[in-house]
Amino acid sequence: MADNDKEILTREGKANIEKKLQHLIDVEKPRALADLNLARSQGDLSENADYDAARERVQELETEINRLQFTLDHSIILDEGAVRSSDLHTCRLGGGKITVKNIEKGVAETFTIVGSAEADPLNGKISNTCPVAIAVLGHRAGDTVEVQVKNPYSLLIEKIEEN
Repeated sequence: MADNDKEILTREGKANIEKKLQHLIDVEKPRALADLNLARSQGDLSENADYDAARERVQELETEINRLQFTLDHSIILDEGAVRSSDLHTCRLGGGKITVKNIEKGVAETFTIVGSAEADPLNGKISNTCPVAIAVLGHRAGDTVEVQVKNPYSLLIEKIEEN
């Protein structure tokens, strides 16, 4: 897998994925296996809805564990310490919070740019591959950028907070 095909994770994002993975392995999977064994002990498996549900839950957990492990195994960890001092006050992947204002609508929004594996728009973390992130990356507070979507619009970068 080429480096440009790999997911990008911040150190915080990697730690969060590792924590979730350990929880699934140490807590959720043993609980699901215990439920499966209990359902299996109830007799005829051909008409045992509890057994089917427990088996499905174990399969879902295995899939999620494998997905998280794959993400960790095939990611590049962003080296936030390698940022040049000239880049400190620019919008960058893994940088601080960025506040932008939609010039037409006058609506402000604050977010952090992260790799797609960490993206969580409802919690202010947008993917580096989304149009807004692409538009602001490399720009400074005070710059106006155009977001290239079907109906393009302009954003004023109001503030960049350092982590």
